[in-house]
Amino acid sequence: MTNLFIRHGEVENIKKLQYANIPGFHLSKNGIEQAKLAALKLKNNFDIKKIVSSPLLRARETSSIINNILNVEIEYSSNITEWQGPYEWVGLTFSEISITNNFKNEKLDLENVSEKLYDVYERVHKIYNHFENTIFVSHQDTIRAFSYFYLNHKEFNNFRPNHCEIQEIVDNKINIY
Repeated sequence: MTNLFIRHGEVENIKKLQYANIPGFHLSKNGIEQAKLAALKLKNNFDIKKIVSSPLLRARETSSIINNILNVEIEYSSNITEWQGPYEWVGLTFSEISITNNFKNEKLDLENVSEKLYDVYERVHKIYNHFENTIFVSHQDTIRAFSYFYLNHKEFNNFRPNHCEIQEIVDNKINIY
C-alpha cells in the first residue's frame, strides 16, 4: 500500500479569513464529524500503521480524532505544515482575495511569498518515501503542491482536496476516497 494524504477537517472560521498559520483555528462541529467519517473509511479500507500530522492545531485535532479509531502512533512534522501563500493574503477574508485568479494559467511563481510551491513539494517529498502505510494529515495547498509536482501534472487546481478527503497516489494518478 502507498501512503495517503488527508486534508484536516473544516475549521471554525466565522470571519472567513485566510488563516494560514494564525493560531486558534479549531475544527468546527462539521470538521469533527468529517474527521470521524474519514477515520472509519481509513479503518475499513486501509491498513494504516502511523499518522504523520502537521503541527498546526486543525491538523492535530483531525489526527487525534482519527487516532481515536485507528489507535496508531502519531508523529508531528513541520515538513507537511501549511504553505503560507503571499504575505498580503494572511488575515484577509476570502472575498478580499482571489486565490483562484492567482493560479490562472498555472502561474505558480507567486510574488511576496516566503516559500515557493516547489519548495513545499520538496519538503513533503523529503519525508514521503520514508514511511509506508501512513496517513499524512496536512493542508490543502501543501497536498496539492506535492501532488502537482510529484505527478508532473499540468493543472494545479485539479488537486484541491476537500476537508477530510483521502487521497492516494497510485500509478501516476490520484485516487480519492
